[in-house]
Amino acid sequence: MNSGMRARPWVGLDVGSFSAKLLALQPSPGGARYRHGEALVRAADGSEAPPTAEGVARAISDCFEQAELSPRSVRGVTLGISGPDLIVKQISLPMLTDDEVGPALRFEARKHLPFDPQSMVIDYQILGRYLSEKRIDVLLAAISQDRLDRALAPLKLLGLEPDIVDAAPLALTNGLRQELGTEREACLQLDLGHVASHLTLWQKGEPYFSRRLDFGGRHLTEAIRAGNRISFEEAEEWKLAAGSDQPGFRVDWHSPEMQAMLDSLRRDLVDDLRRSLAFYRTMGHLPDPLKLWISGGSSRLPGLSARLSELLGFPVQLFNPFDRNGASEEPDDAPTGAGPQFAQALGLALRSA
Repeated sequence: MNSGMRARPWVGLDVGSFSAKLLALQPSPGGARYRHGEALVRAADGSEAPPTAEGVARAISDCFEQAELSPRSVRGVTLGISGPDLIVKQISLPMLTDDEVGPALRFEARKHLPFDPQSMVIDYQILGRYLSEKRIDVLLAAISQDRLDRALAPLKLLGLEPDIVDAAPLALTNGLRQELGTEREACLQLDLGHVASHLTLWQKGEPYFSRRLDFGGRHLTEAIRAGNRISFEEAEEWKLAAGSDQPGFRVDWHSPEMQAMLDSLRRDLVDDLRRSLAFYRTMGHLPDPLKLWISGGSSRLPGLSARLSELLGFPVQLFNPFDRNGASEEPDDAPTGAGPQFAQALGLALRSA
């Protein structure tokens, strides 16, 4: 590959149920620079109707335009994929050669997938070989063919084919590990999406863990709506303003809006997190000390990490992938104030071929 090609950016494309986010890593002599874009894929009116392929395609096109890129100007694209029928799981197999793992996995997957493997697209990565125990550890990723086809449809409308399709939980872990810059520190992360969230845990020598939680920013908006008897649109507008850098907007956790969100966190999220961590203890050791990183659009709410720390009883920190090495200010080319919601897109962009 010539130097001109290598100078072109690689794009990570995170298409969620509420917005599409694009992050391009542009090689430069002083280190990679960012280009970014974000566009809504649905109206912020509480509608639960899934966005159309045409609507998502327009949002992706808007993201490229904001980033001052075109599909032809980039070196490649990694698309993230998620959903209730996405499975990411670490399993063990008998000692096999690399060529034998793929065929064996198709049959072994029946024990681990709640769906018919024949309807799934399956990929894997060999994590380690243990000769004394005559086994290999494999990270299995599977998604339904239907879900994959629906994820690819908007890109086909744009004449774009992704070079890599990656599972959202793996992209999140990849981004967090990259930013922590260590092979030893455990990576426990909660990425708060619109209708659901991803909890992931990677630590060296222990099983990889991923779980989709039925909690997202929509639940917080609904709590504000119900607690204050206002429309969903008004509640969403208030929540977005609270999580932005809007001048003059001050958040008071004693306000009715924030108390409604706190009740929702306590009722709908914290117990599920505790159950998930308790389940992990049945398969591996939890890191000590335990620390949770949060990302996603709703994680930007001021003081959210502190409130979750109080509720969970261990440190919770905001993961801003553009806060390089703890710098007090984000780089000029980073999405101002919006770093946490680009966590998945960053992990995807790092998966360049």
